[in-house]
Amino acid sequence: MFFRTVVRFVFTLHLLCGVLLCKPAFAQRPDLDPPTTTPDDANADSSNRRVATTTIIARSSARRDSRWVPPEVDDDVSPLESGSACDLNELLQKAGERIQEFVKNVDRFTATESLLHESFNKTGKVYEQEHRKYDYMMSIEEIRPKILNVEEFQRSTSSLADVAGGITTKGLPTLVLIFHPYYSENYSMRCEGLTTLNGKPAWQIYFRQRADKPNRIRAYQIGWQGPSYPVALKGRAWFAADSYQIAGLQTDLINALPDIRLQVDHTAIEFGPVHFSSRNVEIWLPQNAEVYSDLRGRRFHQRMTFSDYLLFAVDDRQKVSPPKTDP
Repeated sequence: MFFRTVVRFVFTLHLLCGVLLCKPAFAQRPDLDPPTTTPDDANADSSNRRVATTTIIARSSARRDSRWVPPEVDDDVSPLESGSACDLNELLQKAGERIQEFVKNVDRFTATESLLHESFNKTGKVYEQEHRKYDYMMSIEEIRPKILNVEEFQRSTSSLADVAGGITTKGLPTLVLIFHPYYSENYSMRCEGLTTLNGKPAWQIYFRQRADKPNRIRAYQIGWQGPSYPVALKGRAWFAADSYQIAGLQTDLINALPDIRLQVDHTAIEFGPVHFSSRNVEIWLPQNAEVYSDLRGRRFHQRMTFSDYLLFAVDDRQKVSPPKTDP
């Protein structure tokens, strides 16, 4: 009999109970070096750069195998508008307000998630493709002061054991919480300046997990009840210049995780406005997301597209339950 080992690929907040774990059974703390460039230095350098259009999903890299994975964020720096230095504190305050509005407005939402999973061989060619479609639901609320609780569920007509590539990716919307005031202090950040994203001006911020702060955002979990391994992130985010809504996000590993042979972990997410007429509110939510990973010698890519969003208001006394699984 053949058994498939399921590797759970988890995006979560380690302090939260309700997504997939409450507290990691085993936590690896990578040896991180804080960035040596200060925000003032970065803003001074940005005045010498040209205007250019940022592409969320880049396709080449000089430092890692470009045949299957985009370049690292450190290798793919977009040119910026000359003289576009910005006030980091002001930008983080306004962006943080938008993220707080996101948490306030999202009692619970559902969507249709379409998944493409690709596996690569050593030459970077796709040798296997799988497609899935899920009913997706997520809720987020502040259960205690400065403690956010996130619950996330997926339902498929397929068997629970029938996981594309043996990889389950969860929690992508929570990556925006890097810029929530509760968690932004765990990252070193600098505003690099103004660029153009999808034809519109956007402020570009570089961030990196601080070595002296807890890692609360991201983890890999091996097996359904196995240990979890926190992942320290670096990356860039783009905020619309007119509204300070998050428009794009890229992340990469700071260091590889040898305990689970994780060499590559690259994520790129595009956000866009979704209008909910029932509550007359507009929320910027993920439109699509891509994840590239080299885990235990396996190279894979997942592309998730979200559509058909529905927003629900949940009474404070009502507990969110997972969707019923088809018998």
